Formats: sequence, structure tokens, C-alpha cells
Amino acid sequence: MDLPFEATKGAAENLLGVRFPVLMRVVLPGILATGVLYPSVGWALSHFASASPFSWEQIAVYAAGTFLLGALISTLNNEIYKIYEGRIFWPRVLRDWALGRQQARVGKLQKAAAAARARGDNAAYSEIWYQLRIYPLDEKGQPQAARPTRLGNILAGYEEYPNNRYGMDSVFYWPRIWLQIDKDKKEEIDSQWSLADGFLTLSAISLAGGVVWILQSLAFALRAVSFSIPLRSPGKAALASAGWLLLGYVWYRLSLPLHRENGEVFKSIFDLYRSKVWNLTHLRPNEKELWKATWAYLQYLRLKCPNCGKSNIATSDKCASCGFGLTEHRNTLRDSGKFPL
Repeated sequence: MDLPFEATKGAAENLLGVRFPVLMRVVLPGILATGVLYPSVGWALSHFASASPFSWEQIAVYAAGTFLLGALISTLNNEIYKIYEGRIFWPRVLRDWALGRQQARVGKLQKAAAAARARGDNAAYSEIWYQLRIYPLDEKGQPQAARPTRLGNILAGYEEYPNNRYGMDSVFYWPRIWLQIDKDKKEEIDSQWSLADGFLTLSAISLAGGVVWILQSLAFALRAVSFSIPLRSPGKAALASAGWLLLGYVWYRLSLPLHRENGEVFKSIFDLYRSKVWNLTHLRPNEKELWKATWAYLQYLRLKCPNCGKSNIATSDKCASCGFGLTEHRNTLRDSGKFPL
């Protein structure tokens, strides 16, 4: 990890007394969400009357509400990613249009790279390919747009890396490799990844806030509702909603380079730790039957007949149900070096 990140992480943990991943994934999203919902939050806090503007009861309730709201939002992390990647809740027309734009960007960058190479501008050529490398590769090894968003292509690019390089399905092998990494290293990696997670969550909350505020403003202006709206003015609420939407876009853009860094770490983990799960490839031809036979013996002192599947006393020479000889079957299991009989 780089020193600026470590310094920021350490300062945040010392100042606030919470772990950095909790700060980024729970606390800050909870605080921002209370800003989006502040009319409701203010109404709830007003029920705790006090002589001063802020009482310890109000502070405690606000802190608890912030944490619970942040924790609830953190449970939606996977769904937030799917939306930003363009995998769910995207109308087909919009998805096709956005995917076309991403592919057009790839083509434009490839042309620019070819032009830079033709004129011998190595610095420009390297910079252009730095941008192209976020995209996954097609069958010919050329960048292509696989998702309708920049974030979706960044994630698709590094998630396909294990399969392209090693033939390893990242969805299947990732949890198994992750469990083999040392605890301290996992915490270090998770702290770095939480920064990108937090920024994307803040983006989602801000964009949702912009939509909620503009809808409230329109509903109030059309006299469809009579409750208090943010800033108590339809015009001001509508103007502030634009600020929420802009803030959501800024958070999203800030998260992109962080996700790219996380992707490089993800790829490095497969490069360095795939040997940790190498034993998964050591499968015996009869391993499935061996595990079943061992379970039957250890659990019930029984041996399953390979002919009819019925259980027998482990030392039986013949199946009591079908008469099938069990001696050869038991010898085969014993020769495997695993079965206890």
C-alpha cells in the first residue's frame, strides 16, 4: 500500500475510533443518507425535547440512526455495483446506446494509439494504452467494451483476467483463494478496497438524493403532497437536487481510478496465490464414491453396496439386499489409501 493511503487510513481510525472499512462502508454513507433524508431525521430528533439545540439524547439517537442506516445501505453493496456496471435495471434501449458509446470510445482510442505510434510519440502511445487496458479483451486479444459503463468495463476487465491467463473462473476460485490469504494481508487489502466501495456508495446515495428531492419538489409544486419538503421551498429543493446529482457524478468519477487499482491487486492475488488452491486439482477418479463410503463408515459403520446402493455392515462380504460381493469393492477402497477398512 502507498504511504498517503496508510497515513489517511491511520489518521481516520485514530480520530474517529472506527476501522477504516467501517468508516467508508457504513459511517460515511449513513451520514450522507441522513442528509438526503434530513426532513424526516429532523422530525424524529424533534421528539427529544431539550433546553439546548443539541442534547446527548439527540446525539445518541442520531448516531444510532446513522449507523443503522449506513449498515442497511451496506447490505445493498452488491446491487449497487450491478446497477453501476449496467447489469440490472437498465432498459434495453439505454443499455445498447451506452454500450455503443463505450465501444466507440475504444475505437477512438485505438485510432489515436495507432496515430501516436506512427509519429513515434511513445509517451502518448503509452498513455492511450493505459486507458485502453481497462477494457476486457476479445478472442483476438483486442480491447472491447463488454459493459455499458466505464466502471462495468473496469470490473469486467480484471474479473476475466484469471480465466484468460490461467483458465480459472474468478467467481468460483476467488473465495477459495481469499480464504488462503493471511489475516493481516486480507485486512490490508480490504482497507484499500473499502475506499472505492465507499466512494461508489456515496455516489449512489447522492444520485438517489437528487431524484428524491426533485420528485418531492415537483409533487409539492403540483399540490400533490402537503408535507414539509427539503429547504421548505420547491425551487430551492429542485436547485439542490441538481447539486446532489452533480455530487453523485463526482463521487463516481473519483471511484474509477480506485477501482482500477483494486483490479490490479485482484489480478496480482491470482498470480501469487493460485498455488494455494493447487490441491483442488488433485482429484481421484473415484473420489466422489470414496467420500461417500468414508462418510457411511465413520457415521454409521456401514458400507454402501455399489450395485443397489443399500447400506451393509462394513465387514460384510455380500450385500444383504442384492447379494452383490462387497470384498472387491472394499479392497478397492482400501487400496486408495484413504478408506479405514
